[in-house]
Amino acid sequence: MVGDPKTLHDLYRVEAQVRVTCRSCKATEVWELDALIAEVRANGGNTDWRAARSALKCPRHCAAPRIDLLPLPYGKQRARRRAHRHALINLSLQVLRAAAQRSAREAVGTIEVRLALHVLCPFVRDQRLLTEFWKAATAEPQHPWTSCHLPYRWIAQRLIEQGAEVDEPNRA
Repeated sequence: MVGDPKTLHDLYRVEAQVRVTCRSCKATEVWELDALIAEVRANGGNTDWRAARSALKCPRHCAAPRIDLLPLPYGKQRARRRAHRHALINLSLQVLRAAAQRSAREAVGTIEVRLALHVLCPFVRDQRLLTEFWKAATAEPQHPWTSCHLPYRWIAQRLIEQGAEVDEPNRA
């Protein structure tokens, strides 16, 4: 896409989101295209690219808004990819957390645990942590305090350090 589109509807072709920025107060928001079109129409504007700027309000409701619009091509794809990544990480952590809870009583080196570790490999970026969990998962429990809790905490902490969105129950 070269230059600004003629209308907001032109952005459907590139699955775009739109960044709305107020030049007065420097407030910025990213809008989904359908929501932006609905907001423009609700404020009495039309979907022409230049006219849409005057129909939008400042994200912080400042007194003298000067709105700029910036199309973000393939923004929906990025949002879907981020949501899929979030689901993969948290489902894998949920499997590992359940295994860690059982690990003091029984060996938990199952296919599910192995798959969860394999899924987390590109996100953790430290094979040693995953190997430690697998070793603890396959070891026969000899004492009640031998479990996978510590390797699980290391994995969860590494994911948080890497900037992954880890749900509260999976944090440790």
